[in-house]
Amino acid sequence: MPSIRFRFNTECQLTVEGGSYEEAYLRFKDFMHGETVISTQEGLEICPPEDPTIFFEVDDQTDYNTIDNFKGDFVKDIIANCSHDIQAKINHHAIR
Repeated sequence: MPSIRFRFNTECQLTVEGGSYEEAYLRFKDFMHGETVISTQEGLEICPPEDPTIFFEVDDQTDYNTIDNFKGDFVKDIIANCSHDIQAKINHHAIR
């Protein structure tokens, strides 16, 4: 299953899975906008980061890509910030 791992400057890490990379991204976008509860565990609250810099890696990628300022757009946030080989991998699994 495609997944994208997001990391923040606070050393918090979150892996979001979906039927496609874009679906995983859209779930993260909902989280960033406070529209999705990531954890339902009682007493645990996860809030979006205060710093706008977000790092991410796709599946088993070993180095992080950087989103300097979250835009809420899959192409601008994910595709534009990946290497060509990762872009090709994402495009291979595209739902569009």
